[in-house]
Amino acid sequence: MKRRILILSMLSSLIYIGCSYAQASASLYFTTAIPINDYRELDNDAGYGGNLEFFFFSPTKQKPFGMGISFSYLGQGLYFYDDPYSDESYLSANRANNFTNIQLIFQLAPSGGTVRPYIETFFGGSYIFSNTEILTVEYIPVNFYYDDWAWTYGGGAGIKFLIGGDEDHGSIFLDFKGRYLMSSDVTLLDRQSIRFANDTFYYSEYETQLNFLAIQVGLVFYFR
Repeated sequence: MKRRILILSMLSSLIYIGCSYAQASASLYFTTAIPINDYRELDNDAGYGGNLEFFFFSPTKQKPFGMGISFSYLGQGLYFYDDPYSDESYLSANRANNFTNIQLIFQLAPSGGTVRPYIETFFGGSYIFSNTEILTVEYIPVNFYYDDWAWTYGGGAGIKFLIGGDEDHGSIFLDFKGRYLMSSDVTLLDRQSIRFANDTFYYSEYETQLNFLAIQVGLVFYFR
């Protein structure tokens, strides 16, 4: 308990100090995530989504360290359900696997100006869920929900280009970045195993660690 209070106190102090002397910023990104390593062997569909980030204090030339928070969503592919009775395929309302993440971000940018390269690290948690809805032969929708969660962490690098405003009165940057994400053990649904028969869903699952290479492009808004 004392350790948690100490960590929270240190984070609060960093936020207070940073907000007193530096710009805050908000960012919006489009994300493409590619499975890699062992996870790719289980599910090689690319994922698509986006993130919203807010930096309590952003890196500057005078103070190159920044800290913020990120909220993101990623949907890894659609699944076509094969009807075992008619051999026809139907698009179910299934965007498994879905990932909702919240991350604390630490960013280091060694220079200011109109072009700003940077590196960053992050950690947080991910809620993973699959929501499958299939129409029966009688056109009655049936639903199957599966979920789990994991700790996530990783790092990345990127570069920002000034496209509007100026450094002293607020500005807009175009941002390109790459991130490598890892996780603790998590149990996921094997989408290829889903079957519905005799009013029952049949499925299998697997335990793995998530590994994604994420490519992101977005806009960063600096406030003054």
